[in-house]
Amino acid sequence: MQSYRKIFWMVTGLLMAMVSCSDEDFLEENRKDALTTENAFLTKSQFESLLGSMYRKVQNFYNAGDGDTDAWPLGLGTDAMFYPRDDSKIFNDWTQLNSFDGYSSRWYTWQYEIINYANTVIDAAQKEGVKWNSEEERDAIIAEGKFFRAFAYRNLTNIFGGVPILDAPVVAPKVDYTRNTREECWQFAKDDLVYASNHLPITASLPGKVTRAAADHLLAEINIALKDWDGAIAASTRVIDGSDGDYQLMTGRFGSRADEPGKNIYWDLFRMGNQNYDTGNKEAIWVAQMEFNVPGGTVNFGRPTIERMMWCLHWNFQKAGYSGQAQDSTGRGVAFVRPTTHTNYTVWQGAESDLRNTEASIKRKYYFADDVAPYSKGDIIPKSFLTTKEDSLLFIYPNWSKFGTDKHLDGRPDNGYVRDYYVMRLPETYLLRAEAHLGNNRPDLAAEDINVIRNRAQAPLVDPADVDIDYILDERIRELFGEEFRLLTLGRLGKIYDRTKQFGYETAQNSIKEHNNLFPIPQSVIDRNVGAKMEQNPGY
Repeated sequence: MQSYRKIFWMVTGLLMAMVSCSDEDFLEENRKDALTTENAFLTKSQFESLLGSMYRKVQNFYNAGDGDTDAWPLGLGTDAMFYPRDDSKIFNDWTQLNSFDGYSSRWYTWQYEIINYANTVIDAAQKEGVKWNSEEERDAIIAEGKFFRAFAYRNLTNIFGGVPILDAPVVAPKVDYTRNTREECWQFAKDDLVYASNHLPITASLPGKVTRAAADHLLAEINIALKDWDGAIAASTRVIDGSDGDYQLMTGRFGSRADEPGKNIYWDLFRMGNQNYDTGNKEAIWVAQMEFNVPGGTVNFGRPTIERMMWCLHWNFQKAGYSGQAQDSTGRGVAFVRPTTHTNYTVWQGAESDLRNTEASIKRKYYFADDVAPYSKGDIIPKSFLTTKEDSLLFIYPNWSKFGTDKHLDGRPDNGYVRDYYVMRLPETYLLRAEAHLGNNRPDLAAEDINVIRNRAQAPLVDPADVDIDYILDERIRELFGEEFRLLTLGRLGKIYDRTKQFGYETAQNSIKEHNNLFPIPQSVIDRNVGAKMEQNPGY
């Protein structure tokens, strides 16, 4: 994605220049050509530049830190994954989650930055003097702004509960915000998404741009949060049945490495270059763009860090004969995040032929790199060889192929896996509709939607009698682990505590409390709001 300048700050900031001049006329103010919010956005291209700042924020969700910081919305510390290096780390030890936590406060700030950008777009697009080619063009820009505003409120409301609703640009200091209710925030997001669904284009003008299908996908989730089951079914159906464009699950091998034997369609979905709709991936609804060797293409570090974050350190397992030198074929995982036992094993009980659980999709077999008596080079490393805690927490655990590759760009294992990130993929739309059908007391229809996904995966089909919300959450792990914002899903359902207590890492199980179903409002937000009381969530 192109590197966009943050025009918003240029527009709303104060530009000052210190000059020296013998003529005191320079002290006279002439604002005829001054850049303001009234004249900065007069053409579509100017609006596109500001919209680009919002897309860049989404890049940050996936590429902001070289560690575990990008993982926490994906479910760090819950039923899905944990930090294996230190039991005292936040989200292993949930008692450390407080109003001073930097992870969630950064998330809070990011969302309000998006909201501020979005409000500027929505407001400026409706002013006189903007050169639009048509009303449809104007409405599509407004719809894009409203989509992002709704997206940000969903990202806030699902984990913090009710937050202040801002429906216009902030142009003067304000320190008396109050929290709206959670339902009011979801309803506000819903209203924006209804507009976006009606006015966004069906086809993206550029890879990574949001479309009508993205709006309906998110609208389905918000309707579920509001228990509008029929509305959720209708929105998700528009994505699934072709009303929003030709979206369908990929069922045959495709893409850049489709001719390689021993792999499968699920593996193909995560090969570099295979993520975008315009290159043939018809289940890609919205994809965050990452580019190799393009300024701003990966936001930080010159590459996404997902392989380092999610893969184990087997290349450095010197006890098993490894040299400690990462190779193109091994990648350079650093084990910042490890899937839980539930994710790696429990959800796969009875999986049989499920393509998502094959060795191609989840590498479970590791081999001795040299002779280590009584084993020989090339022998499978047995579980009995893993005798220390670090052996199985850092060096050897299942590596999900969706997070890395054995053929890196330029052969560089440290920064040669640069793929785009699915923000929304069609299987999740099916699972949202299944959730809505379940809420509507139709487990038979919920099973039908789940089985579309399981049929593609060549997995045993589920019986309607076995479908409940926990089954859907497990299917989300099988299909969407490391893609969905797991914490937001569990937060929306009020199940952060329940699922972590039942399936999380032992330290997290022992430390999480029921009040952790909502995260604390950042203390910095409360302290700055001196004109009114910003209520904190209970328990913090």
